[in-house]
Amino acid sequence: MPRKKTKRGSVEALALAFPASQDGFPALPLDILFEIFSLLHPLDLIMLTRTTKPFRRFLLNRANVGIWRATFAAVHAAGLPECPPYASELAWARLVFEKTCHICSTTLRVDLAMDPVWWEFSARYCGDCMDSETTKTILPKLKRLDPKRNWKAALPSVPRNRYPGDLSCFFLKAHQNELIDAFNNTENAEERAAIIAKRVEDTRLITHHSNLWRVWTKTQIDKRKEDAENRQFQKRQAENAAKETRLQAIVTKLNTVGWSNEPWMTGGELARHIRWLPDVFIPKPLAPRAYRELEPRLLSQLTADKRAHIVTGRLRVLQTALPLIISTHELASLALEIPPRRPDMALLSPVRLLMEDPTNVPVTAAQLVSALRPVMPGLLQKWVGDVMVQIGEHARRSLKLGNTPDPLGTAIAYVFCPRNCGAAGHMSTLLKHSCTAGNNSNYIYVPSPAGVQHWLHVQHTVFHSISSETYQAQVESVFYDKCFTPSVLDFGRRLEALEAVVKAYDRDPKTATIKDMEGDGRLVSCVTCIAKARVARGSKAGLALKPMSWLAAMDHSLKVHLVPRDDNIEWKL
Repeated sequence: MPRKKTKRGSVEALALAFPASQDGFPALPLDILFEIFSLLHPLDLIMLTRTTKPFRRFLLNRANVGIWRATFAAVHAAGLPECPPYASELAWARLVFEKTCHICSTTLRVDLAMDPVWWEFSARYCGDCMDSETTKTILPKLKRLDPKRNWKAALPSVPRNRYPGDLSCFFLKAHQNELIDAFNNTENAEERAAIIAKRVEDTRLITHHSNLWRVWTKTQIDKRKEDAENRQFQKRQAENAAKETRLQAIVTKLNTVGWSNEPWMTGGELARHIRWLPDVFIPKPLAPRAYRELEPRLLSQLTADKRAHIVTGRLRVLQTALPLIISTHELASLALEIPPRRPDMALLSPVRLLMEDPTNVPVTAAQLVSALRPVMPGLLQKWVGDVMVQIGEHARRSLKLGNTPDPLGTAIAYVFCPRNCGAAGHMSTLLKHSCTAGNNSNYIYVPSPAGVQHWLHVQHTVFHSISSETYQAQVESVFYDKCFTPSVLDFGRRLEALEAVVKAYDRDPKTATIKDMEGDGRLVSCVTCIAKARVARGSKAGLALKPMSWLAAMDHSLKVHLVPRDDNIEWKL
């Protein structure tokens, strides 16, 4: 049977639509290729157009536009909006699925939390191209064509949304240039009105489809966020499960060596107590070798925590028993120069021996009272003597006195009240100081159920773990206060000014004592203040113009010349 003749035009169209074998593409039936390509994603088709010339010629042929429509129909069934009528399927596929700038083809950074597409402009832009292709205003040329017209209605725009209520927009320069060219090509008012009407209708259509795609993009962003949160949640769940498995394995091994849930543990549970120790609650399987390295540290920590719990319990009993061991009235009757605070009493050697007794037997308040009440007055008197020695050594170091036998008895051993009330003097004078700062304590003590306070007792905020390694840290944690330390006393403030007074009496500041200075009845005058008074000729408040004793000169140096700007203070007898 002879072959049916076909028209020449149909053969040429088929040759364009059908990849020939001579181009390196297998000669397959067109309907099979159509079915295969229709099952692909639009982005896959774009990638195929960049592989070989036969693929590119076949997929970009207008006769095969049905393939692109079929792929878009498939993704539309999956939730994507339809391709808008003002764009081809290929161009829209590039816009939706390719992450490149439409001007310079730069690969753009993908931010899953934002919409990167300028839907109204049918493009993606990098930063430089965005500045060159868009504008925030109507071009002056377009305004001059019809100054009274609202050009924004005829131009697609993207809101800037810099802040709530922001009405400014981005416009595409190409859209405005097209309008300018169209207006310049005609002077007819009706034709110009038709151009404007068409642009308004096109803008309405573009805005409608842009809103559809923007809503779809927001849905995809929310979905990606939800998926990321679900992945993070599942990851955390898996990590927590691995941590719990490791923790239970460690608890099981500790149970075999005699450790179990005890009341002193956190929440009364071994698992909760060791949960926050290093290398315990981590998402890592418990290997035998790793546990052999971990076990000694765990046993040491548990033993220390148990011991700390026992000592802490005894300290709390001591806290309630101290008013019975020595009352406020009894403490005042001792007339101690520096009354100790409760933490200081807990650091006394006999008290510490009772608190750190190696046996695990709990102590009672009655036992502490019977053991400590008879010896407490002598212990406190000895404590004051030791503290005064410590203060003397602190003064020696601060004043750099060398081998001076009595550092607190030197003339320059001035000290300031640590409560910053402004009082200053020698230690013997300051011990009788009536401080009005802080809790308004008098010079010796403040009667209170909690204990005794002194002007040297500077309050501190203390935070310690109940399993602190040192006994002093446990004491400060229980009593919520720090123990006495000589460092609260500030010796040596404006030492040069004090030494200048002593030198005015022709004595060595490092060796001159209070008695030596008191035995010298001569007076001194402040040459610096006299010179200032001659220059000022006005208010002379605070300036010492009359001779004064050495002790008054000391006070004058610290009150008037405390600021370091008065480096050269001169005195004369």
